[in-house]
Amino acid sequence: MAGLSRRRLLAGGARVAGAGALLGLAQEAMRPRAPEYPATTTTTRGRPVVRPPGALEDGAFLAACIRCYRCQDACEPGAIQFFGESWGRHQHTPYVDASLRACTLCMKCTQVCPTPALGRLEPRERAKARMATVELREDLCLSHKAKRIRAEQSELRAAGRAATEATAALERRGPCGECYMVCPLRERAIALEPGAFLAPVVFAEKCAGCGLCEEICRVILRGDPAIRIKPTRELA
Repeated sequence: MAGLSRRRLLAGGARVAGAGALLGLAQEAMRPRAPEYPATTTTTRGRPVVRPPGALEDGAFLAACIRCYRCQDACEPGAIQFFGESWGRHQHTPYVDASLRACTLCMKCTQVCPTPALGRLEPRERAKARMATVELREDLCLSHKAKRIRAEQSELRAAGRAATEATAALERRGPCGECYMVCPLRERAIALEPGAFLAPVVFAEKCAGCGLCEEICRVILRGDPAIRIKPTRELA
């Protein structure tokens, strides 16, 4: 009987020890941890990116961003997207793609960010956003095409020929000027040439990079825009 009681005691102790070990493992598993992301692959490092207004340089931005999604919740036009799992350590961090939706520079994302990742800006400080810059292809721009066609027609008339012989006379053309109308920094980032063609002139160094010009141009041209934002930063 004494041997049997000893065996029962040892078995009971083993069960208690096992239960304690399992409890410890469960508690360890439930302990909150900082998220771990795989290293950025060579296919993502160095790729151009447009971050929301007020973003730090990308290395510092990655360190400061806590992936809370508050910026997206606050974004009025729904312009803020997030990188997916295939983007390594950039996953769950925000970016803006004007081909999907442009930023309106409401600055609400900067006002809800709980870290320095997005520096706080007011709407009146939109010129400080510096999300990207801008580039214009005059060969695609309706207003610039109209101006060029008119010049060709004038040359034909001067030579005594029909103006309709101009090579692009039947192409869809301006005047347009919509990029100028939607620009929140017009007369600084975009101006119009004098005359009836409403041909835009861009000043890349003044552009905030919101993408409103690109968004409207895509709609008007129903395809590749004549004006688009150009990222000025790369993924770290």
